[in-house]
Amino acid sequence: MLALAGLGFVLGRTMISQQQVLIAKPSEPELQPDVSQRIKEFRRVKVKDGHKQWELTAHEAEFFTEKGEVAITGPKLAFYGGDGRNVEVNGREGRVFLNDGNVQRIELSGGIDVTLGDYFMQTEKAIYFENINSIAAPGEVRLKSSEMALDGQAMLLELGSQRVVFNKGVNTTFKGSHGVTPPAAPDGPAAQPAPAPQSAAAAPLVEAR
Repeated sequence: MLALAGLGFVLGRTMISQQQVLIAKPSEPELQPDVSQRIKEFRRVKVKDGHKQWELTAHEAEFFTEKGEVAITGPKLAFYGGDGRNVEVNGREGRVFLNDGNVQRIELSGGIDVTLGDYFMQTEKAIYFENINSIAAPGEVRLKSSEMALDGQAMLLELGSQRVVFNKGVNTTFKGSHGVTPPAAPDGPAAQPAPAPQSAAAAPLVEAR
């Protein structure tokens, strides 16, 4: 189990009435149940108790109302914490899955870049699950900061508990105080946690199962 210092972030059931807003141009006609429609500058926001929880924007979106899906290009998904800190996920394309107008999950793919405070993560696919408030990356994940580099697979970011779980091995390299890089940490849950210069309460946990 590794404690990552400085990776503190607070992330926020999606509701249509006053809680979640689908913003399109006012002139856009209502969608019919058996057709698709393409729009520019797509934006969807979840608001709770007057505070924005997350926001999804895209350069273009195509609605498939019969399937309850929205295909998007150039997506950016941002999560906002109560203290102003946020997590941002960018990709080349994606798809939004709806149930009665409510977001069930958002899948982004193609050169995924994730900004987590002072950390930067890269992967090829990321899926946000609304019901468990988590982001899953099923493939290889590379996470970097000025102090460390981490490679792992099958990652789950539990947004509420600020916990990062890898279901496959993790290989971590830390930079020494004099520019020396110690050997990579071993795979599996037996890996020892890295020293944390900040309070453990402020840093999410990274686990290897």
